Amino acid sequence: MVLDDRYRVVELLAEAGPVRVYRAVASPMGEPREDPEGTRGLLVWYEVHTPEAREAFYRYRAALKRLSELGLSAVLSAKPGRYYAFFPEKPLSQPSPEVKRRALEALAPFGFSEKHLGFSENQPAYLTPLPLEKPRPRRTWNWTRVIPGIALFSAGVFLFGMGFVRYFNPKEVVVPELVGKTALEAYTLLKDTGLNVEVREGNDPDKPKELVLDQNPPPGERLKVGRTLVLVLNQALPTPVPDLVGKPLELARSLLEEAGFALGQVSRVESQAPVGTVLASLPPPGSPAKKGQVVHLLLSQGPQKAADTQMPNLLGLTKDQALFLLNAAGLQAGVREVPSGAPSGLVLSQSPPAGTPLASGSGVRIAVSVQPEVQLPPEPQGYAVTLSFTLPPEAEGREVRLTLVDARGEHVLFEGQGQAGLPLSGRYTAFGEARLRLYLDGVLYREWAP
Repeated sequence: MVLDDRYRVVELLAEAGPVRVYRAVASPMGEPREDPEGTRGLLVWYEVHTPEAREAFYRYRAALKRLSELGLSAVLSAKPGRYYAFFPEKPLSQPSPEVKRRALEALAPFGFSEKHLGFSENQPAYLTPLPLEKPRPRRTWNWTRVIPGIALFSAGVFLFGMGFVRYFNPKEVVVPELVGKTALEAYTLLKDTGLNVEVREGNDPDKPKELVLDQNPPPGERLKVGRTLVLVLNQALPTPVPDLVGKPLELARSLLEEAGFALGQVSRVESQAPVGTVLASLPPPGSPAKKGQVVHLLLSQGPQKAADTQMPNLLGLTKDQALFLLNAAGLQAGVREVPSGAPSGLVLSQSPPAGTPLASGSGVRIAVSVQPEVQLPPEPQGYAVTLSFTLPPEAEGREVRLTLVDARGEHVLFEGQGQAGLPLSGRYTAFGEARLRLYLDGVLYREWAP
């Protein structure tokens, strides 16, 4: 069998789940695949057909990158259908204690241990997801060592007896408190206990990565040497923004709050979608974001109606005459009284201009003159309302009207062409409960308490 058109399999050494470990011969690129003079070594092959297998391979690849800093040499492939690592064959030997310690510390966050490692010339030689039986070096008889061998044999019998007793009555250790510690701190506490460690993944975006979130058994319990301790390490993955497209505003608000986000600015545009449903969000659905981040929404205000009438010329007419013509044209009028020296009740301005095509039911505005009135002192029950507001970007180029609504009705504070970032400020008197309203092109954009 030849894998990746280059590696001739000699022997299957181990397999479990998606992992196969082979002894193989690597032919140089461009050489025949049956070339017996190729490089011999270990081939770790992943069959990646599920998300779990892909995750296992990338964890293995991350461990190899950590070991490369200690001198590990390997051919690594992460191409679709070709997920593997090849380690050229080297004579195995025992590393120094310091090299061994550094290698095990590098592997601790990924769940690998000494049984998955091989060393050569005081450097890592290979890393396999499945433990391999390491070959023992061949020995030749040296008859000058027979007598020391007998002594060693006797000592071995003694140690075997002690080991026999210890096997059936293994030492117990107390499980330490590991929750809240880093992976390196946990490894330091466990490395001399004789316990096996199984690492699982958890997620809490509010806590640091590779922090121990949970452990089993809990701290304080006694475990026999060789038993397994399960640790859950935090991956600290950000929370994705929920998909809100097509949902009404109130439901979208609830979903954002449940996911830990805050509703930001709400804008509206004409659309074929039902009125009030979400068209888009910023950040988009699925984007990773931190809890508490603001999410802006774009809502539908319904489709644009076809124009079937037009705005009449109302300038110079009386208020009653203008309202009569607007009613005949099927238009909704908004009247604003403006103090003026002109005769009372005359139309001073109109929006939109005369002749503008409009759909029936559209709102229009007219300004009607009134005689200036003497401003009387505020009534005792009135109170001051301070306005300090900046027009949003959506106001650019649109007709803007800012009003104050209180017990006396709705009063215009500002009306004119909108400019993004234009500051509006003032101090006004209100009676009863007061609300501020901002209209863009006659449509209520925002309402709030001052």
